[in-house]
Amino acid sequence: MAKATNALTQGLSGKVSGLVFRHHANGTVSVGDAPRPSAKAPTAGALAQRLRFQQAAFYGRAVQQDPAAKAAYETGVNANTTSSYVVSVADYLNAPSIRNVDFSAYRGQKGDVITVQATDDFAVTEVRVHIQNPDGTLVEEGAALPDPDGFTFRFTAQATNASLEGDKITVLAADRPGNRTRQEATL
Repeated sequence: MAKATNALTQGLSGKVSGLVFRHHANGTVSVGDAPRPSAKAPTAGALAQRLRFQQAAFYGRAVQQDPAAKAAYETGVNANTTSSYVVSVADYLNAPSIRNVDFSAYRGQKGDVITVQATDDFAVTEVRVHIQNPDGTLVEEGAALPDPDGFTFRFTAQATNASLEGDKITVLAADRPGNRTRQEATL
C-alpha cells in the first residue's frame, strides 16, 4: 500500500477506479488495490453468524424506536460503546454469565438461601432457581431477588425439602434481549 501526500490525493476517499484511498489520523493518505470478492461459498457457521448479527441489528433498531429502552441502554454508553445502539447490539450478542452458585446455606428448610452471582455486559434482568428431587418431582421454583450490587441474587426457600441427596438445582439467568444461561448442579 502506497502513501500519498500531495494535492492530487487530497480529499479523495473510498474506491476510485479499482483503487482504495484511506485517510489516516496523522494526515496521510494510503492507496491500494480494491479488495476482490471471495469466490468461496460461505460456510454454515459463517451464515449462522451473519444471521445472528442481522438479528442483533434488528434488535438495536427496535431499541432506538422505544424511548424507554433507548434511555435504559444510554446508561451503558462509555468511551468504548459510543451509542445506545452499540450497547443494545452488544447486549443481544452476549448472554449472561453465572459466575458462582453457593448452596452451602441450603439445608432443605424454609428460609434457607441459595446465593447466585450472575453478570451480563449490560444487565441481568432475572435469575430463577428450580429445585427437583431425583425422581423428577418439583420441590419448588422461584425468582432470586437482586442485592443492591446488581451482581448477587438470593433465592429464599419457601418449601421444606426432606432429603437433599440427589436433588438437582437448576439456575437460569436472563438479560434484556432474552438471552438465557443455565447451570445445573446435583446435591
